[in-house]
Amino acid sequence: MPGLYNITLYPVARGPDHPARFFGWTDGHTMSLTVALTDTAVTLGPVQLTFGKEPRMGPCPICRRPRTRG
Repeated sequence: MPGLYNITLYPVARGPDHPARFFGWTDGHTMSLTVALTDTAVTLGPVQLTFGKEPRMGPCPICRRPRTRG
């Protein structure tokens, strides 16, 4: 499915939207999603999401908790 994707989107938009193609599958319980930017060679994913389970996400660059020293 065609659409737009902002690869640098954080809580505040920092860059342009890129034309993208979204594709994947679902079996009604699990969904797999891949995003391919069509104006660059960047492909993100695939990521899998399962209904009822917490998503596994990378650290947010502005929400990271500092490590405690000790």
